[in-house]
Amino acid sequence: MQDKPTSTELLEAIQDFLMKEVLPEFRDRDLLSYKTLVSWNMLGVISREIRSGEELLEKEIVRLAKLLKKEIRTPLSTLNEKKVLAASWNMELRDRIRKEKRSVEDRDFWEHVKESVKEKVEITNPRFTTED
Repeated sequence: MQDKPTSTELLEAIQDFLMKEVLPEFRDRDLLSYKTLVSWNMLGVISREIRSGEELLEKEIVRLAKLLKKEIRTPLSTLNEKKVLAASWNMELRDRIRKEKRSVEDRDFWEHVKESVKEKVEITNPRFTTED
């Protein structure tokens, strides 16, 4: 791993290259223009996930722990451990919502789901806004 440029800086440089150098060359080629724009967008998602994804995942785990009355016993050291725990607890939450027939009137559950979706959308499409 290097200090400079960072992973996100490299991704942003590739995005810049795609938009300024590559895309103009495909003006009359719709499919290649489209694929270039999709590639540019995917690089942006990766960059935002590197920048904010772990922090948002940690927030989700804290909310899930509170909602499911769980303890986070040991500090989770890797991103993968956090992803596995969040996925497991989300499945448990899903099953609990189904079993107990929870609805939007169950405010704590709804707020968690809404916040989790909002955070995921912030990574995939930061221009999308939600009404609070």
